[in-house]
Amino acid sequence: MIATRPGAATPTRYYPSTTDTFDGDLDYIAIEHAMNGEPVQLTRGERIEAARQLDNRGIHFAEIARRLGVTRDTVVAWRDNDWALPVTIPDPDPIDIGGATHGRSGYTRGCRCRTCKDGANAASRAAKARKRAAA
Repeated sequence: MIATRPGAATPTRYYPSTTDTFDGDLDYIAIEHAMNGEPVQLTRGERIEAARQLDNRGIHFAEIARRLGVTRDTVVAWRDNDWALPVTIPDPDPIDIGGATHGRSGYTRGCRCRTCKDGANAASRAAKARKRAAA
């Protein structure tokens, strides 16, 4: 038996759609559970859609973040990006580390020669730039 304290109001239940259960990659049933603070596995697109719908209903960013299991800053970033999915950039071709010959593959992880360190640093900078561009 589910009991509530006398005089306590039942919490408002949010519904994302009245007729659809999915739209492309979005599972509205999972989104409904997330909007109501129930534990559920969501894709990034479903999280953004749930946050958008909660924001349209006037829910504060901190409460949206709590319900979806993300930070408030993440919700604000989604809103600033007009609730659009971040564009993912495909990984570039493997880096060219010059004529270094280490082992069978031509590169040994953790090598400290200048050629390998420069190549690894360039790859790290490129990965960080891609991550910043996607955020």
